[in-house]
Parts: sequence; structure tokens; C-alpha cells
Amino acid sequence: MEEKKQRILEELKSKSIISMGGTEAVGVAYSVAYARMKAEGGVKKIRITVDSSIFKNGINVTIPGCEERGLDFAAALGYVYGNMDRKLMLLSDYGSEDVLEAKRLLAHGMVSIRIKDDCDKLYIETILENEKNVVRVLVLDYHLNVILDEVVTDVEELKEYRKVPVLNFIKSENLGLEDFLDFVDTVELKELSFIKDGLNYNLAFAQYRDEEGMADSFSRAMDRYGVPEDIITYTQNLCVRACEARIRGVNLPVMTAAGSANYGLAIYLAGYGAGMKLRAEEDRILRAIALSNLMSLCVNSYVGSNSSVCDCGLAIGVGTAVGCVYLLGGDCQTMIRAVKNMLGSVTGIICEGSRISCAWKIGLSVSWAVKSALLAMEYEETEEEGFWADSLDKLLENIARIYGPLSNTINHRIVDIITGRERGN
Repeated sequence: MEEKKQRILEELKSKSIISMGGTEAVGVAYSVAYARMKAEGGVKKIRITVDSSIFKNGINVTIPGCEERGLDFAAALGYVYGNMDRKLMLLSDYGSEDVLEAKRLLAHGMVSIRIKDDCDKLYIETILENEKNVVRVLVLDYHLNVILDEVVTDVEELKEYRKVPVLNFIKSENLGLEDFLDFVDTVELKELSFIKDGLNYNLAFAQYRDEEGMADSFSRAMDRYGVPEDIITYTQNLCVRACEARIRGVNLPVMTAAGSANYGLAIYLAGYGAGMKLRAEEDRILRAIALSNLMSLCVNSYVGSNSSVCDCGLAIGVGTAVGCVYLLGGDCQTMIRAVKNMLGSVTGIICEGSRISCAWKIGLSVSWAVKSALLAMEYEETEEEGFWADSLDKLLENIARIYGPLSNTINHRIVDIITGRERGN
């Protein structure tokens, strides 16, 4: 395999990881577990600083396997039990005694969470004050991307944080849709075995039955009013049902895509759903999922992995639309038309944090992604108004220019609403 394709494969694999629980909470727990590895003596204080997106997505997230919620509990459990070698699965098999010890840390006020202002990327900082030393761990851009660990004897010795440039492989190599399409068309299927494994993991969520949710209610309404199930509603309901189960804290592992559990559920299941309805061969479905995954990474390389924009509507939607065109047999230009169809319609959906509405937004995004793909096979939009552009990279640059300056302001307003509600305001 030539070097560029090998690098693409490595990037795809590095963001495809088995995960358990809310990715933001697990990311915080991972940073604490990493810090504890270098701690000496008993813990005195665990101080966590995160960007506003991590905060709003994790403040009420359910910890799988127990009834506890939030980033503070995830941090405490990360200290008590977390094994950083388990990566995004480190909160998967703790015991009742670990939960009690984590609660004790919280009850004694040993864990604090605060927001870092004016932060334009994923940011998790852990400062672990111990009896014999102080450990600082900094995670940037991606939940497992530790770019700094520092061990000192006193908090006053910690160096002042300066912004660290994080090189993005896709942008630094100027990769785009043509490169991704060439990769998925030529890569040996055995190299995508992790995609097949991920599909099996994520299908378990779509098949999970506990309490009736939105997808079940929607299907029942379709039956009652004689609405036939087509490729759009079938694919949409697969994704919605899986996302609902995850938000409700179902204790099952997920294969992430672009480092996100919701990305993984939507991208894998959308590719599977559309592929099944189109009666595509398994290898075609796996290649479509890989292509969707890479296009989501591409979108994130412009707008970031954490922002005020709903990733379900933007990165997932774009990736899914491209994957569907691939399943329909469309070429690269048709895929670009599908991307433009998505970006011209769903751009502007706001992320309000991790909650059940994520499932609604995934349903909206996936259903319109399939429609955008179908539309692209027959129709081309030519006008260039608003933030529209003739090329895909210019269009994504325009969207990044819009969201970049607004993200912190919007996120902080959402955080104000969330925290004010919790205070009874």
C-alpha cells in the first residue's frame, strides 16, 4: 500500500475505537486516570478544566452501569478505577465499591469542574494535587490526545498554558474527497475488518429493546396511518433507536467514528440501513461506511470536533450523504452535489448538549442525507449565494468562518441556561 493510503488507513483506525458511555465523560475520566499514573501519595484535590462544548455535553451524561451522572463523577471514578490502557472503555467494568469511593471523593469536595473561556477546540485539563506531588495532564483536539503531562512538587510551579498548535493530518496533507474515494475503492477488504467489527457492535444498539422510544412510536404511527417503510425511514429509525439507547445509558460498547460514539452509531447504521435497502453487497457497505467516516473527519478538520454546531447535522450528515451516493453508484461530482445539498439545508442546527434530542437530530440528519444523495443523482444546484461556493473546500471554509467566532458565545449561553436551570433560576 502506498504511503498516502497507509496514512489514511491509520487516521481512520486511530479515530475508530470501542467506547462505553458518553465520550466527553470518558475523556475526562481518561485524563484523570492518566494523571493518577504519575501521582505520589493520597489525592488532595482533582481540578478539571474543560471547553464549553465538553461541559454542556457531559454535565448530565449518564455513566453506564450505574445511576450517577456528570463530569465530576466521571472524574472521581477515573481516579478510583480508571485504567488508561483501556482507552474509551475505561468506565466499562468497575464495581460497587468503586462507585462508593467515587461518591466519597465528591462528598468531601475533592473534585471541581470549571470551563475554560475562549477555547476554540476540545480541551481537557486535569490538575491532580497529591500529598507528595502535583500532576497536570492536557488533552487537546481529541479525547485521547494527551499533548502534555507535567509533574511538579507544588501548584505554583506549573507553567502557564500557551496555545499549542495541533496539526490536522487531513488539512496538512490537503486531502479531499477524491483521495478518500480512491482509498476506499482500492484498499483490500481485510484492512477494513475493524469496520465490520464496528458494525456488529453498533447494530446491537439498534436491536436493543428495553423501553419504547421515539423510533418505536414513529414506526407504530406509520403502521397505523398506512405509511410504507422506505429506505429513508428504515435508515432513520435504525439510527434514532440506537442513539436513544445510548443516551439512556444502555451498557453496551460502541465503535466510534471520528472519535465520537454518536458519529459511530449514525455513520455505521446509516451505511448499513441504506445498503440493506439497496441490496448492496457487504463489501460495498463496508467501503461506504469507511468513506462516510473519512468525510466526517474532513468536515471536522475545518469546523473542529467540538463547536456550537450540531455535529449530527453537519459532519455526520455530510459523511452519510457521500456514503449513500457511493452505494447508489454515483461518482465524485455527484457526491459533491450531495454534500452541497446537505450543507445548504442543515447548516445552523445548534448543539444544546448531550440529551435525547440528539436522537431527533440524528434522525433529521440521516433522513435528509439519504434524500440529498438521491437528489444529487438527478439534480445540480448552480447558484452561489449566501455562504455557497463552487468547491467543497471553499464551502467548508465559509462555514468555519461563520461558526468559529460564534461558537464560544453560543456555547456559553447554552451553559448559562443549563446551569441556571439546575440552580432553579
